[in-house]
Amino acid sequence: MSNDVNDRIRLTDMIGLQREMRLLRRQLNEWASRPEWSLLVRYELLPQKPAPLWRQRMTQRVGRWLRVMGWSRSRYLRQRWDAGLKHSPVEAGAKTLLIWSEGHDRQVVRDACKGFQRLLASRTDLAPVLVTDVADFAFFSRLGWLVEYLPDLSGDGSSYRERKRRYLAWCYRDALAVPLAVGLVSESDWSELLGIVSSV
Repeated sequence: MSNDVNDRIRLTDMIGLQREMRLLRRQLNEWASRPEWSLLVRYELLPQKPAPLWRQRMTQRVGRWLRVMGWSRSRYLRQRWDAGLKHSPVEAGAKTLLIWSEGHDRQVVRDACKGFQRLLASRTDLAPVLVTDVADFAFFSRLGWLVEYLPDLSGDGSSYRERKRRYLAWCYRDALAVPLAVGLVSESDWSELLGIVSSV
């Protein structure tokens, strides 16, 4: 193929990836805008230690009840989830890179993750977090990343996967979010996409 045809194919792929990144950010913002507050209170990111005095413990319990009821949520708005792991080489104030992977088969996820490893090899300012519905834990453990698993559980009541999506969207609401396909791009395209995702 000529260079002109290759350039057009690359441009089409980049436009498609940019559109996919904007759609992902819009979807994450929608999920994060309506979190399940009782779930956030139950699994607090930074739970309060029980106070030594009885009166302070009662104040904490009343505050917790108010948060469940929706009257005092400023505590949660200030919390930020740290995506770094002790054994991975990431800077202390690293920005979270949320890699969203739903509906892909195992080999596609593996290939994209290897691509992300290549792209992130010199970037200690980014802490990758993989959100996936693929149960390939032996492979994921070798990545050195935080992995959030979205299982498909059946049963009565609201969907566990949907609840967890909203919970993760809330926890990582300030993260740079990219679809899995970004792991398959070249170094130059990666720099361009990273600039775009930082501004979204």
